[in-house]
Amino acid sequence: MMNAGRLQRIGDWAQANRFALAIIAPTIIVLLLLTIFPMVYSIYISFHDYYLPRPYATKFSGLANYAQVLTDARFWVSLKQTGYFIAGAISVEFVIGLALALFFFEEFRGRSFEALYLPMILVPMMIAPVVVGYMWRLLYQVQFGPINYLLATVFGIGPFEWTANPDTALLSVIIADIWQWTPFVTLVMLAGIVSLPQELFEVAEIDGATQWQRVRYIILPMLRRVIAIVLLIRVLDAFREFDKIFVLTQGGPGTVTETATYYAYLTGFKYFRIGYASAMSILLLIVTIVICVAIAKAFHQEDPDDAAPDDAAES
Repeated sequence: MMNAGRLQRIGDWAQANRFALAIIAPTIIVLLLLTIFPMVYSIYISFHDYYLPRPYATKFSGLANYAQVLTDARFWVSLKQTGYFIAGAISVEFVIGLALALFFFEEFRGRSFEALYLPMILVPMMIAPVVVGYMWRLLYQVQFGPINYLLATVFGIGPFEWTANPDTALLSVIIADIWQWTPFVTLVMLAGIVSLPQELFEVAEIDGATQWQRVRYIILPMLRRVIAIVLLIRVLDAFREFDKIFVLTQGGPGTVTETATYYAYLTGFKYFRIGYASAMSILLLIVTIVICVAIAKAFHQEDPDDAAPDDAAES
């Protein structure tokens, strides 16, 4: 009966809003075609031996593509490089973003922060990743790049081939990603801190709590859900990082900066093994889902208010 009542309410709502539904229906259909159809088709192709120059010779291969991916040493190396990139970029972004959020919260509380500083913080986020890649490519330039010039002028070292040296190539991509996405972490964390009850900070100040104690015992515990959202969004975005790698290093030197996403791109659009690349992409999707679920569970903590109704029902 509950399901029937719910269906009845949905039907009544749809009947009352049929004009609005008719207006947005074309947009929904287009979005479904652009998202669901490619996913379903990729899953279908992943079970086939599809070589792009010979599409007429496509044949069903079952789980052969998946088995080959799991035994592909280059895939595991690219997955390891992806892990290095995600861990290096996101950890630094979170630390710097939280520090900046705390700084802005303490220094500009009650002032017109948005009018002056918010647009400046948003600038890196608004730039296309390809443009960011080209910008940092110029900054890393060996002979005329500003970074090498400053290192030589101030410290008397260099020049360094940032993107061509195996020891610094991945670091150069990580630095570019940190520059672009730290503002996102800062804004989200700042919004979370501002939303906290200010009485907590006043009581902590009266009790003589240090800045570190306020961060450890008030801000971080109460912002666990905000932190989880930040990490989830950044992990999803970093896992599919392509643009900056393509512009800065093209996966090189060798395979030092070849992430799993970039390897899937090479497999599909350079080696034309579409079925194999599709299987690789599906496995990467599964890995991403597992990581995101792990992050969500790690930061999940049941609130007492959420558990109260259940306890009352049991009693």
